[in-house]
Amino acid sequence: MGENKHIKEIDAFAKKYVKEIKIESPSIDFTANLMSSIALLQTEKSKLVYKPLISSKMWFVVLASVIAIVWIPFKNSKKGLFTLPEINFSFLEKINFSGTFESLQVSNTTMYVALLFSVFMAVQIIYLKRFFEKRINS
Repeated sequence: MGENKHIKEIDAFAKKYVKEIKIESPSIDFTANLMSSIALLQTEKSKLVYKPLISSKMWFVVLASVIAIVWIPFKNSKKGLFTLPEINFSFLEKINFSGTFESLQVSNTTMYVALLFSVFMAVQIIYLKRFFEKRINS
């Protein structure tokens, strides 16, 4: 019983002060001010400049190092700069694969599952790529 009286007192108190609060209205140029502040935020975001992990000077150093490593040992050789060693593939004639997979049978259900898995995997990769690109750009 005492709780209801307390609630009624709080309700009356709240109603009294809500009536005393003035109704606020935005200024005439509220929208223009808001849009200009959003434009400022957008220009601040666009100030982010892409900076590569490896600079162009470092790529030049890497390229020069690779050329030096490849060119210097063969500089005085008489064989030439790029001679590949001969590889004998005659061992492949000794391996017999005939009849290995002839008795293998795969059910239609397994084929459908493998196909659906491949499709879902491709969709997931595309979705995740777009998700992370949006996350980086925003």
